[in-house]
Amino acid sequence: MKFFDTGFLQPTNTKNIYWLSFLILILYTVSLFYNLHLAPLHTEEPRRALVALEMLFNENFVVTTILNETFYDHPPLWNIILAGSVKIFGYNTFALRFPSAFSFLLTGILTFYMAKKYVGPKFAILSALYYLVCADLYFYFCVTAEIDIFYSLLVVLSVFSIFHFYQQKRFLLLFGCSYFFITLAFLTKGFASFAFIIITLGAYLLYKKDLKRLFSWRHIFSVTLAAATVYFYFYTYASYEDLQQYITKMWGLTHQRTLLSDRFSGIIKHLFFFPLNFIAVIFPATLFLLFIWKKEQLQKIKNQPYLIFLVITFLANFLVYWISPGARIRYTYMFFPIVITILTYPLFLQLEEKNWMHKAYHTFFKVIITIALIACFAIPFIGYFSILPHLKFTMPLFGLLLLIIWIYHHKTIGYVKHLFVIGFIVVCRLAFDHVALPLKSLTSSSAPHQVYANEIYEIIGNEAPLYIFTQEDLRTHIQTPFKLYETAAYLEMSRKAIVSKTDQCELPGYYIFNQQNLEGRKSLYNFTISKVDLALVRID
Repeated sequence: MKFFDTGFLQPTNTKNIYWLSFLILILYTVSLFYNLHLAPLHTEEPRRALVALEMLFNENFVVTTILNETFYDHPPLWNIILAGSVKIFGYNTFALRFPSAFSFLLTGILTFYMAKKYVGPKFAILSALYYLVCADLYFYFCVTAEIDIFYSLLVVLSVFSIFHFYQQKRFLLLFGCSYFFITLAFLTKGFASFAFIIITLGAYLLYKKDLKRLFSWRHIFSVTLAAATVYFYFYTYASYEDLQQYITKMWGLTHQRTLLSDRFSGIIKHLFFFPLNFIAVIFPATLFLLFIWKKEQLQKIKNQPYLIFLVITFLANFLVYWISPGARIRYTYMFFPIVITILTYPLFLQLEEKNWMHKAYHTFFKVIITIALIACFAIPFIGYFSILPHLKFTMPLFGLLLLIIWIYHHKTIGYVKHLFVIGFIVVCRLAFDHVALPLKSLTSSSAPHQVYANEIYEIIGNEAPLYIFTQEDLRTHIQTPFKLYETAAYLEMSRKAIVSKTDQCELPGYYIFNQQNLEGRKSLYNFTISKVDLALVRID
């Protein structure tokens, strides 16, 4: 058999298709975690890191702190997950980012399981893999220590529990599991979580003409357990901190994302651009809109109870975000597996057809694969990448791999052709991990913070306490800039001790000052963050 003979990958050869899918999943899993630690902490990551680290240092998993000062923000579950990962993998950036990447993988597996059970295995593979290579999540958000993918997993578990157990007529498990996961979501991100279960249950039971189910003892019992859990959490919190202020801050975070939080012009702009932005960021599934306009395809969706449930769930819940100007796309990540599953179905039904839509779709990817292939061979000769000398040996290997994918994509048809599209995206992510993440570690605007932390650590070691002197609120930090969080996160990881905020300088130890506030004290180390000059001093 010739090397590029594609006969063994005919659409009818199910066994070999499953093996190819399994190989893609293995490469995919490697791509999620390869070089995950390299990029410096940025944006919200340092705050998440500080909260998780200080939970471990303070041995308090109820009250969240930043720089040893109470931080009234989300409930603590995500930070507990991060802290647990740190205990397993050590005090490093890989440990902080692992839960997000792993949650993404779990959501994909859950998407596969539901689609396999209620539609079919081949469709399940395609819809799950297309979710897992969704560009916004795959190339950006699952490479961070942020909260949203884990939160989305909990919401998806809650929503899928409703359909799964309704089909089985196991109503105690339906209400019990859906409220269990949504209560965990509340312990992750607060009050808004319960809106998902209220809206989804109401909309789906209304569709099933079974609203009386909401008055059953099983539902009332599950609501009571969820309410008791919330009460117990607040009761425990009140034994440590000011509960009223905490609830006010949490409610403020929810309120600022609603219709009441913006002016009319902002509302109109949001109504127009938000759904367009949502469709764009689910790429490549965005392109599946090509296949959805046939009337008979929409009719076939109506014949699938699982897909009907997904449509109802999406439309009922997405409307809340559509009319809320404070909403961001990352707040809608729980809808990605739902929408991508829906959009994949018309594509799946037309896989064997030879029409202009398939031709346009695969021609687009053939061009993209060609560009990526050329880029792999060109990168070693571009001066910008000379900072990574190993690329001259490794990038041609990526180029050869893409050449093989190009040939197989060209020669295969139908279902298998899409698997090679997915394989191409996975190889692109591996190349991204191999090139972009090492570059970020050297050239990112966040890269100096790790250098600052290492140099400060060399001066002060582990023993003496370290303070940040400021009289500003944690959320503003004008005198001591917000991005000091990044340096502080690295310092806490290396010293395994809290960096404390203070507005006094009476205790002995090391202090970080704004240089304008030195008042004649001798600086041991100077550095600059966000155009603010800072200094490390020792006070005995």
